[in-house]
Amino acid sequence: MTGPVVGLDIGGSKLAAALIDDAGTILAREQAVSPAFEGPEAMIAAIGALVHGLVETGQRPDHPAPLAVGVATAGVVDPDEGLIRSAVDTITGWAGVPLGRRLEELTGLPVAVENDVNAMGLAETCVGAAQGARSALVVAVGTGIGGALLLDGRLWRGRTGSAGEIGHIPVDVGGRENALPCNCGRAGHLEAIAAGPAIAARYAALAANGRTCRLEEVGRACAEGHEAAIGVVGHAGSVLGRALGGLCNVADPEVVVLGGGVITLGRPFVDPLISALRAEALPGPSTVAVRVSKLGADAGILGAGIAARRALPDTCGSGR
Repeated sequence: MTGPVVGLDIGGSKLAAALIDDAGTILAREQAVSPAFEGPEAMIAAIGALVHGLVETGQRPDHPAPLAVGVATAGVVDPDEGLIRSAVDTITGWAGVPLGRRLEELTGLPVAVENDVNAMGLAETCVGAAQGARSALVVAVGTGIGGALLLDGRLWRGRTGSAGEIGHIPVDVGGRENALPCNCGRAGHLEAIAAGPAIAARYAALAANGRTCRLEEVGRACAEGHEAAIGVVGHAGSVLGRALGGLCNVADPEVVVLGGGVITLGRPFVDPLISALRAEALPGPSTVAVRVSKLGADAGILGAGIAARRALPDTCGSGR
């Protein structure tokens, strides 16, 4: 079955959607502010409005109507049921929402729901930095930290669908009592040390007299050579790299792909990360190729589109 699909990337700050053709080319886009703190009904209504906008675009003579909708969202997802099994408070009340069914009712189209980093992993494996690799560990470092493990083009989901939640690896740097709380409510997790908000908070405490900082400010300070910023960013990169080195010892992937907003900090973050990964990994896994995402901010949308296309009834070798 040929024709475009809709890819949706649902975040805490924005909703992004695109009409995507068979070749993975984005034909049209829609974007809106995310009503993440207004509850699931507001989120579903906003998502539905974006999809309807793209369906109307698809009814133009130059764009055939979309065949299906794919959704990339935060949280542990049951892709078979289209259900958000669990989620942190990035989106209020998101856990337990039957998102696939609700969007099918709103749009009249088949809907595939996927975890956002899993969607990124699908995209990077199919058309991005891990294309051609038999196995890949794809890591997103932004407001949180997530991962996706792909084996022969298939996502490894684990027994409960929670595989890839690498942000919740306990690392205990400086002792659990001194660690920032994680979004999951525990302390000493990787996300509470190496994600964007943790980096900005640590820099604020050390160099900005406790004033609230944004990650962009830390990045500018790094670029200007400020030692405190370089130290904070390098520390976060090293902690993440050590964790990834351990994961490479377990999974031994062909390639590690790094994406997300924190990776845009560049060499002050990525160089210590790679050095720590190679130092922590065993001799074989330490030679893994480490690449930065080719798809950037479009990875989630494109991965959602791939999930939608794989879920169509006559798609062969879906690889879900």
